[in-house]
Amino acid sequence: MPKRVRISLASKCQLMFGAAVVLILTAALAVVALRMQALVQRGPNQRAQDFAQWWLADEIKFGGELNQIQHSAAGLPPVVSKAVALIPKNRFDHQDEEDPFLAEAIELFQTRPASWELFSPAQDAQDQTYYRYARAIRKSDLTRVQGGLAGGFSPTVGSSALTDPLEMVLLIHLRDEDAPKQRTLNTIYLVTAGLFSGLLAIAAFWFITTRIILSPVRLLHGYAAKVSQGDMNIRSDINTGDEFQNLSDMFNTMLENLKTNQDQLSSINKSLDLKLGELAESNVALYEANKIKGEFLANVSHELRTPLNSIIGFAEVLGEALAGRDDPKDEKRRRYAANIITSSRRLLDLINDLLDLAKIEAGRMELRVGPVSIADTLEGLLNLIKPLAEKHGITIKQKTKPNLPPVHTDAGKLQQILFNFIANAVKFTPPEGNVTVEAHLLPEHNGDDPTHIRISVKDSGPGIHDDDQKRIFEKFVQLDPGVTKEHGGTGLGLTISQELADLLQGEITLDSTPGRGTTFYLTIPLRLADPTTPLMPQVASSSNPRTPR
Repeated sequence: MPKRVRISLASKCQLMFGAAVVLILTAALAVVALRMQALVQRGPNQRAQDFAQWWLADEIKFGGELNQIQHSAAGLPPVVSKAVALIPKNRFDHQDEEDPFLAEAIELFQTRPASWELFSPAQDAQDQTYYRYARAIRKSDLTRVQGGLAGGFSPTVGSSALTDPLEMVLLIHLRDEDAPKQRTLNTIYLVTAGLFSGLLAIAAFWFITTRIILSPVRLLHGYAAKVSQGDMNIRSDINTGDEFQNLSDMFNTMLENLKTNQDQLSSINKSLDLKLGELAESNVALYEANKIKGEFLANVSHELRTPLNSIIGFAEVLGEALAGRDDPKDEKRRRYAANIITSSRRLLDLINDLLDLAKIEAGRMELRVGPVSIADTLEGLLNLIKPLAEKHGITIKQKTKPNLPPVHTDAGKLQQILFNFIANAVKFTPPEGNVTVEAHLLPEHNGDDPTHIRISVKDSGPGIHDDDQKRIFEKFVQLDPGVTKEHGGTGLGLTISQELADLLQGEITLDSTPGRGTTFYLTIPLRLADPTTPLMPQVASSSNPRTPR
């Protein structure tokens, strides 16, 4: 969109007021000019009427009788003198070519009996203006003259004129030497009056716009410009006694409020700077403490795994050594060894989870990307978890569509996420329940090539309430202490799964209804975009992942 041209307020006022002055003066002077032109032309018209009335009366007065007038008129030429001509009706048919004005007058008087005169300006051979006047003389006019000049040659009007035949036409050529002078003088007066009025109006408008309107606006603009440059101590001083003074007072009030708010903000900023410095020091201390905690956790967890593995190994050896003995004391020893193995493995799982969480938070979790078969991965995980499921009478079903393409991702991270889903499903499914694992490509129905794969783990457990569906992904959150106590768990499995899914550029969602089971969905791309590590081929194995949380 083109940028609009910016015009100052002064230029706008001058343009608009100038246009208004020109328009108003033009309209006013045009009306005056038309009226004066009409008055200039009305004078010759009135003189022609008076001259016609006088001439006719004089002819009757000095001619004696009407028949003399008719007789003399019958023999008169078309123009008796340079000024007057009396045209009888026997010469009406010969005027079309001789005198167009007279022909127009005769046609007007005959076709419109109520018309009795015609007046028109004309130009002679020297381009000088003169006036032509035609006067109708009807039979009733002659009758009134025969009756003793009762009414004289007053025009016949009204309904009687409609049937009154035309007898003669009086034609007058009238020159008015003053008319051109009057028009010239009128033009001079109009131009002079227009110029004087225009200059006076422009001066008045200039004074009004400059002194009354634009001057306060310019002052306010100057004050606002100084405020925009950072001068908050300036105050407007306009004493016009009108809205500009009110605007000036409001401007000063606004500046005072801004100054007050600025001082308050400055004070608050100073206190915030102090608190920010304290927070920065606290953050540095917390960062150092968190770093020390992570290093301590990683070191301690790493150091604990070695003795724990030794404890588990010796406990398993001890259990195998006591397996063939029937002594009651040996039975108790086997039970103690089994408890040692179970407790040590739970502790080892906790340590492994803490190590994974520490690596993820520290950004040290590495990806080993390679082609992974989803069907083989699910089959290996289900074979690993089936003994625990069969022990509780839980049926596990695998539904994967054939010919699923391999997924280029980190096989170990994917196995850890899926194992957490399946293990939790088995843990929270009641006896005689079922767990279903499915995998399919996305999108499914349109003609586009698939870009993602979705894996779902559905159980027939108690379900999860809406308020708890987000909490289960938080650290160390366990919704059912009874079940957790029975099966064990750290409350970190879903938290780690969520973090690992983000590393694999995937997404975890769930659909759960209390009393109708829970379904976890893992959606990952068929190929990681811009992996951070080189491709390292790694086929999904069925090695023992960690125990369920």
